[in-house]
Amino acid sequence: MDSVEAAAQTFRAAALAQTLHDLRSEDFQVAGIPGPQVADTVYETGMTNGPGREIYDEIMDGRDEDLCPMCRHTEVTELDHVLPKKAFPALCVAPDNLVGVCQFCNGIKGDIAATDARNILLHPHFESADRDRWLQAEAVPGGAGILRYFVAAPPQWEAVFADRVRYQFDFLRLGLRYSSKSNQTLAGMRQHFAQQLATSGAFGLRTHLESLASSHRADGLNGWAGVAYGAWAVDEAFCEGSFIHP
Repeated sequence: MDSVEAAAQTFRAAALAQTLHDLRSEDFQVAGIPGPQVADTVYETGMTNGPGREIYDEIMDGRDEDLCPMCRHTEVTELDHVLPKKAFPALCVAPDNLVGVCQFCNGIKGDIAATDARNILLHPHFESADRDRWLQAEAVPGGAGILRYFVAAPPQWEAVFADRVRYQFDFLRLGLRYSSKSNQTLAGMRQHFAQQLATSGAFGLRTHLESLASSHRADGLNGWAGVAYGAWAVDEAFCEGSFIHP
């Protein structure tokens, strides 16, 4: 259908221009067919559980990484519609509107569509914040190694882009999810760190943590693990053993 192809082209242009919030649902309808019916027939029946399943699998299998690109935390398990399929039915099978994500992020996002330039979630097909370091963490005083994650936007970022990254961080509850992950890691590494401290002292432990941070950052500047090891390395109390008795 020409209208569907035109809708896909309009979406792509808006994604590249970072103006998805300007798109209106009424401009992405399929003439004569209610949006929910299009979504159920074309996507649910036709693509997810029908002859179009090959396209669904191709999109899922064509990903470069296993982790969800929205959170960099959990494995990809399903496809998400960047713009909701029932509100924007002409885009329900547009490849640029489909992104492999984890169930958690998909569940939080639901059918929400951005209405402001500052709350557009980054589109993994067209945008990335990982060219610069922006994720930071610090040890909570008296927390035995518990970390608080936060966004530290680089000065060269445009204000709107920085706000979008902060919004995504808060909206997807990344601070809580990363802190939980680092707590689990610390629980498994506590004995190892204690042995390193006993053998090499605070300086040796710090050097070891810095090495772990560097190794993880080589795989991703803003991965929660690299940031965790880096935060522990610069925390004097941690390197002196505050983590030993949680």
